[in-house]
Amino acid sequence: MAIKRKKGTPTVPVNENGQQVFALDIGSSHLRLAFGIVGDDKQIKIQGLKQCPSQGFVKGHISDIDSLARQIALIVQDFQNQYGVVIENLVTEVPGCFISAENQDGFATIQSGTVTIADRNRAIKNAIAGVKINESEYSIIHAIPQQYTTEDVDLVSNPIGMYAKRLEVNVHVIGCKYIFKKNIEQAIKMTNPDLNVSSLIYAGNAASSAVLRASEKDIGVIHVDIGGGTVNVTVYEGNRQLLSFGINDGGEYITKMIAKEFSISMKNAESLKCTYGCADVRMLTEDAANSSIVIPDTESNTSQVSSKEVTIRTGALVDVINRALRSMFELIFQQIDYYGRETLKSLEIGAGVVLTGGTSKLPGIEQVASEIIKELNYQDNTFIKCNPKVSVGHPIGISVFEDAGSPGFISDSDKAVVIGLLRSAKFDDLKQYTDDELREEREKNRGVVKSVYDWVRRELF
Repeated sequence: MAIKRKKGTPTVPVNENGQQVFALDIGSSHLRLAFGIVGDDKQIKIQGLKQCPSQGFVKGHISDIDSLARQIALIVQDFQNQYGVVIENLVTEVPGCFISAENQDGFATIQSGTVTIADRNRAIKNAIAGVKINESEYSIIHAIPQQYTTEDVDLVSNPIGMYAKRLEVNVHVIGCKYIFKKNIEQAIKMTNPDLNVSSLIYAGNAASSAVLRASEKDIGVIHVDIGGGTVNVTVYEGNRQLLSFGINDGGEYITKMIAKEFSISMKNAESLKCTYGCADVRMLTEDAANSSIVIPDTESNTSQVSSKEVTIRTGALVDVINRALRSMFELIFQQIDYYGRETLKSLEIGAGVVLTGGTSKLPGIEQVASEIIKELNYQDNTFIKCNPKVSVGHPIGISVFEDAGSPGFISDSDKAVVIGLLRSAKFDDLKQYTDDELREEREKNRGVVKSVYDWVRRELF
């Protein structure tokens, strides 16, 4: 479905002190489209936000590119009509289940004695060249410097202008599966050939940009964004992004457990979860836990009214949700332990865990996660020591234009990705290292090596 553009459509003026950005959050449950002005102070003035149900996107995977493209076209067209804007470029995200991330060191020799921007960039490129990410499968989308070191000073945050003979840098490199990248770009292009994806951002980075404070990143924080079909995990400590990964199971995992436990449809299970669900039966009174929920048969394929009904005790429903959440959080911490041991000696998280995404709104989820952290802290073999504090994160540093929508709606925890995409687009290190650029760099390096080899053979043998 192509987007029809109206001639002479007015655009919202951009504040000269900020940058207007359009962001599209493609989730398994919802599509969200937002735009706003991002100031140099990282404050965001939200000018508009719309959402609609997602189609053709399941557990972070494109299941039907035509359905997805049609739904994107609809929300973009409605958005442009409502806000009187023309969208030509937008940023969108890649879920964690389609990324590969690692930390890599690089260095540069400082010829002039003073570190220049070119020296810094050369050190970063050398780090990227050493990553083990499979270049035939992944396209590098983020190269985030963690810290710099000279021969005299450790933990340098900005080396430009410093006297040094050698500059070392540790870089957090994130690659996106090339096929996913091309398919997302294709789905958006199918709506309008003139609509471009200016940046593809890891969803965990976007959500963290929306809700985390620098003080939390400094003392250590685990950010868990739980969407409908995916979980994105990002770990920070000492203002460094140490780990990034995803799991292709989110709130739908809980829904599926409910459906299987009580032999009901996914639609009815989702309705039960949203209407009666909470994370722990201890949050219910005895009467509430023993109350019954009657589910009519809404899945009959006949025109006759079915007498089949399913009766579920509320406490039993909550027990299933609790088991699902515990399984999910245990898997998350197992993965942190697995990925962390590869590159880190230990991990001390002082600020605890921050949750975002639609599932973070489940009542009592903080309590369940906190109890699991306490249990893990008592295990002798874990290298993670985590503050059991768990909180739900909401977008910070935002103001809302009058016509943009309710401030409470926009600052909800499930809007973290789409709001964070706006800020990330301006302030994160978003140099998109395309495959062509990387190939050109490799061919150039091979050419230099071959020239030296030919000279040696010609002159010395």
